[in-house]
Amino acid sequence: MKVLMGHGLARKYGERIEKLGYQVLSYDEKNPNEKSDYGEDILIGAIDLKKINYKDHKNLKYIFLTSVGIDFLDLDYIKEKEITLSNNNGAYDDPIAEWIVYGLLQINKDDRRNIENQKEKLWKKRSFAYNLYGKKALFMGTGTIAVAGAKRLKGFEIELNGFNTSGRKVEPFDNVYSLEELDRILPEMDYLIMCLPETEKTHRILNADRFKRLKDGVVVVNISRGSTIDEAALVDAIKSGKVRGAALDVFEEEPLSKYSELWELENVYIYPHISFACEDLGARQFATAYQNLKALKNAGDFKNIVDFDKGY
Repeated sequence: MKVLMGHGLARKYGERIEKLGYQVLSYDEKNPNEKSDYGEDILIGAIDLKKINYKDHKNLKYIFLTSVGIDFLDLDYIKEKEITLSNNNGAYDDPIAEWIVYGLLQINKDDRRNIENQKEKLWKKRSFAYNLYGKKALFMGTGTIAVAGAKRLKGFEIELNGFNTSGRKVEPFDNVYSLEELDRILPEMDYLIMCLPETEKTHRILNADRFKRLKDGVVVVNISRGSTIDEAALVDAIKSGKVRGAALDVFEEEPLSKYSELWELENVYIYPHISFACEDLGARQFATAYQNLKALKNAGDFKNIVDFDKGY
């Protein structure tokens, strides 16, 4: 069977794939449609697959993603053609969980002012900073990333709350609330941490109406998908003081436009979709795809097969 991936991935993992008995093909990321059809059975990649005309690839049977997100693909087409799709769910839990803690601490300790003072060589003491302990956090979503984040925050003596559609209990959350309970409990929360996949149900789930329900001075962290927040409503909420600070790794449109007001707002920390970054990225990036390549050769069980009805 033939495996197609970009030149960069092929350089990293091609030899390992060939040892499994596959033929490795690669394309130039700058010109992915140099050939109309590469003849591959399996396509491996992430957001770069958005640029490739995989619908013209007549032999394509499997897509193994190195990313968690799947929203850049034509899921209706993949479902119609019965192409097996897997994502890399779980691979980046640890680094993203650390990023959640990092974002909260940056906001609470006014990190931008600390850095600016250091640059100016200013010895400027202040006696006030916000605490994590004794507060309530709501994780919007209770998947593996949210669980990893909650575990790391547990030591800060925060009340850990989760949200999922049914209110199904998940460890280590102290409480888990359902969609029917969401609007009732939102005003109680000090920190709102977005960990939801992009689906029709989650699109702008944090909207203008829900910002109004939040307590004044709430902190928002988003490491999931930009579409889960109404960005214009977020800007308004920050300007009004409803949102005290935000740490944002994802946006409705990426790259974030240089004309976005978010760049200029005080106590907003912007990351260019890098919360997955870590020392062992290579191993994490290829984890699921490699396991599924082995499963395909040995009639084993696939990992992280996408449920098209759920959208993840």
